[in-house]
Amino acid sequence: MAIPKAPFKIFRGFLSPKMCEQFCNTVGFFEPDVDANGTPIMMFKHNAMIEETIYDRLQLVVPTLEDHFNLKYKGTERIQVEWYAEGASGKPHCENSQYLKKKWVRTFTRDLSAVLFFSDYQDDLPFDSDYEVYGGKLEFPQHAFGFNPERGTLIVYPSVPHFINVTAEIKAGELYQARIHMTATAPFLYNPDNFPGNYTNWFQGLD
Repeated sequence: MAIPKAPFKIFRGFLSPKMCEQFCNTVGFFEPDVDANGTPIMMFKHNAMIEETIYDRLQLVVPTLEDHFNLKYKGTERIQVEWYAEGASGKPHCENSQYLKKKWVRTFTRDLSAVLFFSDYQDDLPFDSDYEVYGGKLEFPQHAFGFNPERGTLIVYPSVPHFINVTAEIKAGELYQARIHMTATAPFLYNPDNFPGNYTNWFQGLD
């Protein structure tokens, strides 16, 4: 029986561990901003060197993305590096739409989005806080599953409201990741019928 086609595309080894470590050291976050309750919040920066490196590697997988999602790639927004200090978490959001007057309205010209992890998930000892994080799962509540951070792995998914996502709270360590938004030549219309199944069978055969 054929494995159902997943609405996600995963590229392990998109970056090497050494390159991820270099990026974490280069981007230079120190003290987190906090909200009104004193809780750390996600911070982000742009870095030309990191953006250029990711963009160049992204072009190598564009044909695979075009084939998988049946679209024609047009371009990529500026790539932002996100930092979640211990205690920080994300907020559920849609990458290209806002919920206005009881309906989803497309407010950004984004068709595919991606998260590229620079940190590794670890829930056991020994724990290396320089590149490991406990927490920080990229969760997709509508699909009832998520991805733990895996250094150098790129997760690509549609930017549409079917893929609201959130970064879970950081319990220990720090999470570094890049968030990427891509645009197609024509708006991508997500059809669940083209991606049957669910997370229990979408990723069969992956190591």
